[in-house]
Amino acid sequence: MRNKFRTIGTAALFLSLCVVPSFVHAQEYDLSELYKLAKATDPTVSRAEARLEAGKADKEIAWSALLPRVSANGSIREIHHEVLYYAKVPVDGKYTGFSYGAGAATSLYNLPSWYQISAADAGINSADTGLQAARQDLIVRLLDAHLRYLKARADEKLYRDELSRVGKVLEQSEAFLKAGTGDIIAVYEAKARLDSAAADMVKTEGILRLALQNLSSLTGVVVDGVKDISVDKSSGPQPVEQEWWIDTMQRRSPALLQAKEDLLQAEENRKAANAGHLPTLSGNGGYTVDKGSTFLPKVETRQWYIGLQLNVPIYSGGETAARTRRALAGESERRAMLDDAQTQAIRRLKEAYLNLSYNQSLVEAYQRKHESSELQLKAVQKGRDIGTRTAIDLLNAEQTYAVSRRDLTSALYDNVQRQIELKSAAGILSEDDLAAVSGKTAVAKQ
Repeated sequence: MRNKFRTIGTAALFLSLCVVPSFVHAQEYDLSELYKLAKATDPTVSRAEARLEAGKADKEIAWSALLPRVSANGSIREIHHEVLYYAKVPVDGKYTGFSYGAGAATSLYNLPSWYQISAADAGINSADTGLQAARQDLIVRLLDAHLRYLKARADEKLYRDELSRVGKVLEQSEAFLKAGTGDIIAVYEAKARLDSAAADMVKTEGILRLALQNLSSLTGVVVDGVKDISVDKSSGPQPVEQEWWIDTMQRRSPALLQAKEDLLQAEENRKAANAGHLPTLSGNGGYTVDKGSTFLPKVETRQWYIGLQLNVPIYSGGETAARTRRALAGESERRAMLDDAQTQAIRRLKEAYLNLSYNQSLVEAYQRKHESSELQLKAVQKGRDIGTRTAIDLLNAEQTYAVSRRDLTSALYDNVQRQIELKSAAGILSEDDLAAVSGKTAVAKQ
């Protein structure tokens, strides 16, 4: 039995020294490096960038309807003709004819096209704010994955240290039992603690690998480790007034601004569709050369021309009215989406504000708990020195101290994340904030 316990203790010590050794020597990325990799491969950001480029092209297309258009044409033809009933006898023959020319036309009055340009401008603004929203969301997701790994790594250290401590206590308990000064209960208790710590270590090992896999999926490269961030400070919302954050969100939130631009684009599209009832005016001019006709096959005609063209829609089979109804329905849909976006943005901001406020209170509570556990550990250590406390008592105090330190660090990590989430909800999150976190600053500037 004692040999069995000694084998378990040795295995635990080996496990505490060897578990997750590959992470120690792996390349570690900081947040800025991870963000550069993720931004280059993230499909959401790529879609937003593509939409922005498409919006710019849409504006060029809308402008093209108002800009001059120049064209050239030419043709050559071999004609065989027969004229009947014009003369007493049929007239037949053949000739080679050709024509060529160049012309230009420009719009002078086209109200639907002006509305289309305004709609294209709104589309570009919508795509631009959508790109900002995608990048802010990527920052939040990346930081969450980064901190999940750091928390798992802190847990791994906690359980590895626990395995080491319990393994030593188990060896001491076995030695005392062998010498006749110990009891079997202490051995059983140490073994139970050892098994529990080993199970927690296995669980943490899986969480670590999942966290690394998540980071690898976000960045598109194999991530074996990340650099830690300094979390020795924490703070609540700054400014503390919730109204300031709500007002900032109303003015800066990319999701809200995008919904407003989408509504404006729908309004301009509806105006453009309705303006299809209005007349359009254009100017044109050009030069043509035409040679050959049935009775004058060798005559060549050259002419310059300039003029105006007025187009007055009278009836188009109901197309204009149908387009207007469809555009009006799209406008109503966008207005409803804006109302929903405002509701969701306010809800998200309030949740982020309250989460940060709660987290700050939690950090303060964990700080006090950590200080108390430190005092308790010192007291138990003194009691152990004078023989009033057992090795198990000391083990419990050490574990309580380690857990309180882990909990405090985790709460400080959460404080960083809550700061970023609040800024994202308010629409003021930028890459500088991520760089500040990566640069060993726990609380980014406001």
